[in-house]
Amino acid sequence: MFETNPKDLRDLLREAHEGKLQLPDFQRSYVWSDEDVKSLIGSIARGFPVGALLTLESGGPVNFAPRLIEGAGGGSELQQLLLDGQQRITSLYGALFNKNAMRTRPRRDARKTVHRFYFLDIAQAVTDSENIEGAVIGVAENLTLPDGLHAIRHDFSSPDKQFDVMAFPLNIVFEPIAMMNWVMACRTYHEGNADKIGLLNRFVQEVLPVITNYKMPVIKLDKKSSREAICLIFEKVNVGGKKLDAFELVTAIFAGHKEPLDLRTDWWGKGSLPGRVSRIVNGKVAGGYPNLALSGVANTDFLQAVSLLHTREVRLAHGGPGDPPQISCKREALLSLPLEAYRKHAERVEEGFRSAGRFLTEQRILWVKDIPYPAQLVAIASVHAALGAAADTQSAQKKIETWFWRVALSEDYGSSTESKLARDFPDLVRWIEDDLKPERLDLLGFNAGRLDTLTSRLSAAYKAVNALLLREGCRDFVSGKAADKSTFHSMPLDIHHVFPKHWCRVAGGEAARLVDSIVNKTPISAKSNRSIGGAAPSDYLPRVVASAKITTEILNDLLASHLIDPALLASNQFEAFFQARKLALCKLIGAAIGKPVSNVPEVEEPSAGPDDDLIAEMPLDSADPDFDEAA
Repeated sequence: MFETNPKDLRDLLREAHEGKLQLPDFQRSYVWSDEDVKSLIGSIARGFPVGALLTLESGGPVNFAPRLIEGAGGGSELQQLLLDGQQRITSLYGALFNKNAMRTRPRRDARKTVHRFYFLDIAQAVTDSENIEGAVIGVAENLTLPDGLHAIRHDFSSPDKQFDVMAFPLNIVFEPIAMMNWVMACRTYHEGNADKIGLLNRFVQEVLPVITNYKMPVIKLDKKSSREAICLIFEKVNVGGKKLDAFELVTAIFAGHKEPLDLRTDWWGKGSLPGRVSRIVNGKVAGGYPNLALSGVANTDFLQAVSLLHTREVRLAHGGPGDPPQISCKREALLSLPLEAYRKHAERVEEGFRSAGRFLTEQRILWVKDIPYPAQLVAIASVHAALGAAADTQSAQKKIETWFWRVALSEDYGSSTESKLARDFPDLVRWIEDDLKPERLDLLGFNAGRLDTLTSRLSAAYKAVNALLLREGCRDFVSGKAADKSTFHSMPLDIHHVFPKHWCRVAGGEAARLVDSIVNKTPISAKSNRSIGGAAPSDYLPRVVASAKITTEILNDLLASHLIDPALLASNQFEAFFQARKLALCKLIGAAIGKPVSNVPEVEEPSAGPDDDLIAEMPLDSADPDFDEAA
């Protein structure tokens, strides 16, 4: 599968120059700084190891699109792709081989670009070999070394000026004739100066041979290596670089196809031509509201959906001996995805994601951060892509709803997501087509006790409860409007405390313990939350009535739309409120998941309200909305 051999640096750089050694197009751009280059040259000049290179023989089944090493001319047929070692080979090619100044950047400004030629200070390289890195000089493109804003400390623009300061141009080190001509001319220039001649001779005998004879170990992968093996090996050796996702690798694979596809353009678009991601979020036809719930759909999500369709198709077509291949959307499956399969399924998957977006809108999930598990979109999109119009029937939508809420509220996709996607997708298809309910679905449910501990908006179940309240039609306290696409942009509803944090902490007991539970939170507008402030409900409810210019009866209806008992809230009975709303939420959840919630608490009679004196003594500042920050 691979072989390891040391190779002359001279030959590696020549192959890079001729185009025999190139980079796969998925590699990131060159990013090393001037100091990085000097450090690398210093290591080479001392004969220190600088790490192995990893190459892939060209001409195999894995045809990554290639690109030349920066600055290289090319012209020869590609022989090897450099999978690991781009920064080192690009630096060494630019400094030691290329006749043009190489592009790099200052150490302290990654955004700035500079161009440099590199020289070795002969005297320092010979007399202070332990610090030979300090002998490497990077000079500007005009062959000068600045000293401050306007002054020039050294000028290297002609051979005589280089001879004068004993600065050897490193980009001729692998050209024997040019190098020896420079050395002879320098010796002539310093004729009669025994010290300078002595330094030059030692440089030729002690320093230059270390560079010209330097070898780098090369791990060469056979062209028969599989995609999975190549990508895995690349990631193992590329631990110091940016991790490449499956989309970048598949992009390179598709670009190297006989009938290539630019996957980046296909996804992102180009110029005025929108890509798939734009059409998913904004729809095929321009105008209207974008579906912000789909704004987080990633290119890898799209590939996963295509992979699910492709691997299901392969599994269904299996008729030979042995077990049929598995349905999969794991990384390995994505890297094995044929371009033909992508072209076959991409349009249907794109429409599938738009259908998934319409499903979210119907569930009143209008924002990407409110989706319990983004991976659920991959399953829904795949089901719609596989079934087409059959997935739009009332029966099919009800089954998708039941699955969606059970997975979200049971927090089932918190681990092994890809494996569960590969299982749920075909199960949903069979359930819709043949009415065969997935056995796994019966294992998913909700425990009422979880409501007490749902405090973080990062939790899938937390998001799901919030979404169910919005779907139920809860209306804002002040505007009286429910959440929908028409009001989302002008008056978004976010989740806030019903009994304010300040009040609960002063009251203590169960109120302080359960203050951040989802039971004590509900989706309202920022204006409504400002009306609440940090006051007791008995104090803030009249303010809401005044602010909204409504009657108490209307406010009671608004509170009821949030499954809040108005009387318990108005009398500041936290524990009774909490118990009653918890029971109401359990009924709401049970209806959504199609089965009873377990361990539902028994209803107790409301206790007496909290001590009026305690409430009267609490400091209130209703003008300060920070009393009850968004949860």
